[in-house]
Amino acid sequence: MRVCILEEFTRLGGGQIYALQLANALTRLGHEVEFVIAGEPRVGINYPSRVVPVGFRASYDPYSLLTNYINFRKLGRLVGGYVGDCDLVINNHPNFIPHNKGPIILHGLSFVDFVIDEYGNIRNKPLFWVLSRIYKIYDGAYMVYNSRYTMNLAKKLLPKMGIEPNHEYILSPHYTISTDKVPEKEDYVLTVGRLEWNKGLRALRTIAKQINRRIIIIGRTDAKESREVIRALGTERNIEIIPNADEKNKEEYYKHASTYLHLRRNENFGIAVLDAIATATIPITPKTGGPWTDILEEGKYGLGYNTIEEIPKLIENAEKLIDREKVHKSKERYNPQSFTGRVKRLINESLNRE
Repeated sequence: MRVCILEEFTRLGGGQIYALQLANALTRLGHEVEFVIAGEPRVGINYPSRVVPVGFRASYDPYSLLTNYINFRKLGRLVGGYVGDCDLVINNHPNFIPHNKGPIILHGLSFVDFVIDEYGNIRNKPLFWVLSRIYKIYDGAYMVYNSRYTMNLAKKLLPKMGIEPNHEYILSPHYTISTDKVPEKEDYVLTVGRLEWNKGLRALRTIAKQINRRIIIIGRTDAKESREVIRALGTERNIEIIPNADEKNKEEYYKHASTYLHLRRNENFGIAVLDAIATATIPITPKTGGPWTDILEEGKYGLGYNTIEEIPKLIENAEKLIDREKVHKSKERYNPQSFTGRVKRLINESLNRE
């Protein structure tokens, strides 16, 4: 069967990694996979692809909503001409690529994520109403959620948007790095992600002053503010920044880190946190978002905090508070084999519903 995955590859974020995991699983299951990419890709992928020309950039500020709506409708018409010969179309970026014929994968409630908080409370009701009108095309969709956290947001807010899924399914990604046993650990804290302030990185300056160990930040510099982040955090004596580390180096840092610190409160899943568990690195995350509800299972496989002030003590006492071996073994919940099995079920359910 020929499966097309809708995506944009201006960067390689968690959503794009998920799309590639999906393509790999589909290939293992014997399907032919092709990407239909909206806009010129900046990331190379080893799959056949078609590029849909997009003459605009997605902009999520309130003042661009009318322009967004016009471009959104235009892109929907364009995409339709590129997927006519696909047996199944999976839309992995539905907030940017309008297409509702096949599974719709939600990574958080991306339709409205800039007007809601981490608990799904609406911060701007007029904007929420406008966005609801734009995304009404997904009423009756087969919704696939990347986490239980995302599903809970969807159940709370999709009905308010006038969107009622006809079917729902959870398909979380698998880890990208793992070790067979607990590696030898060193006394440093690791955090991984794009070097931009909305990842919560400002808090590291406060945390660094209160702990007697290194904080290593591995991050991509594809955000406009990345240089500013490097300059600001680089002044701290015990913060070390590794920009654009290759996969081999990143894996080594994961293996030997004692703890992993996650700072973003509204993370919809958090592959970086999952990779920490898979390398026996004790994760410390906010008590909100997908890392806490799905990966740590609310403290069963890691440590959580409500305020930044709690973090230094958690770092210093992590091994006294939770068993590293138990954390490591929990990686099997998210192994590649289980992911492939769930993809197989997703495909079967999709075909049965057509």
